[in-house]
Amino acid sequence: MNIVIVGAGEVGTHIASQLVAEQKDVVIIEKDPECAAKASNMLDCLVITGEGSNVDILKQAGAENADIFIAATSVDEVNMISCFVAGSAFNTPVKIARVRNVDYMRGGLLKNSSIGIDYLVNPEIEAAFDIVQTVLHGASSGIFAFQGTNAQLRDFLVKDDSIFNGVLVKDIRSIIDQNFIIAGVLRNEMLHIPKGDFQILTGDHIYIVALGKSFNKILTRAGMTVDKLKRIVLVGGGLIGKHIAGMLIEDGKDVRIIEKDYERCKELSALYPEATVINGNISDQDVFEEENIAYTDAIITTTQSEELNILAGVYAKSKGVKRAVALIDKLNYTTLATNLGIDSCISAKLSSVDAILKFIRKGNIKNVYTIFEGQAEAIEFIVGSSNKNIIGKKIMDLKFPSGCLIIAVQRHRKTIIPTGSLVIEEGDSIITFAAHDEISRLEELFNK
Repeated sequence: MNIVIVGAGEVGTHIASQLVAEQKDVVIIEKDPECAAKASNMLDCLVITGEGSNVDILKQAGAENADIFIAATSVDEVNMISCFVAGSAFNTPVKIARVRNVDYMRGGLLKNSSIGIDYLVNPEIEAAFDIVQTVLHGASSGIFAFQGTNAQLRDFLVKDDSIFNGVLVKDIRSIIDQNFIIAGVLRNEMLHIPKGDFQILTGDHIYIVALGKSFNKILTRAGMTVDKLKRIVLVGGGLIGKHIAGMLIEDGKDVRIIEKDYERCKELSALYPEATVINGNISDQDVFEEENIAYTDAIITTTQSEELNILAGVYAKSKGVKRAVALIDKLNYTTLATNLGIDSCISAKLSSVDAILKFIRKGNIKNVYTIFEGQAEAIEFIVGSSNKNIIGKKIMDLKFPSGCLIIAVQRHRKTIIPTGSLVIEEGDSIITFAAHDEISRLEELFNK
């Protein structure tokens, strides 16, 4: 598969690094020489310095042979024009544009074939959706709620007094007495797909897959509180905050928005009369006291300062707020924030990467979820009539790559946490958990 990516920022390079590791042919176009040089040193792929909308540059990048064209710069118009040129000059089959302005998405561009964009990805909407899903499921840890199913994947930090500490993976289910799967263990920044003799240790992050109703029992058994989050404080009324507020209000949550810009406060008040909008700066300690933030269930911090998002969340929890969710794009901040007590970290850039990867992956793929900075992915496949190699077979009999697991199956309206004896049927929606270097082999299995 040949892929051209315009933009060597964090989104572009993150996508490129994953695709290069899967031995896809990737070319990056970046107009900034310094940024291009950095990407060239970091990635094992061709990086061309130039404009992504320049026909000669696109020709140099091999756009005429590209299967997929991704425009992922920080400028909407550059991304859309680049896709238009790739489509009109080179007839590239699939064009994907990262677009932040929702007005472009409302304008029917997807229906206008002359524009040449097949898929639009909005970072703010993707991140807002991920944050809301996290809050709706309790925000007790990192949560991936698989759309259209009752299955969830959550990550737990193993502490000294945890019942998981020192236990072998094969023995954990008997201790918890619930049906679940340990999909992965993160130890010292490295992700492991554990076998039964893998021992859980203090400091590990374990990724557990179970049905939503089972998680309440798992959390309780593990000594963690299970809270329903009703009263939400949202810090930051920008694009992401605005989307989050709307979704939470629609779900019946009691939402208070803290925004330091007065004009934006007026806009938010008019847009969401059900919410309480407060004109204030979260870095001012008096705001916490005057607004009784300590008595709320959760705080969501979405300001443009990642440091402030972390600090505000940590401070809120020290004052009694049950859960803290922070918007963080610097990936190296995620571990720090978690260790400081932030319950869930969401990255708009990683949310965009997930959305783009969904369009790139081959086969009957419904959804893609990036796990811990791309070290693994949860990929949802639809079993079609062409998948003769897996239909009618037990999971234990499938020739699965060693770093891959089937963690959930959606059959009709029922979600199943499978055992090895489950027989795959046509129409099943299968959620897999795969180490990054095994994804190509997994795709081959589902595309025979």
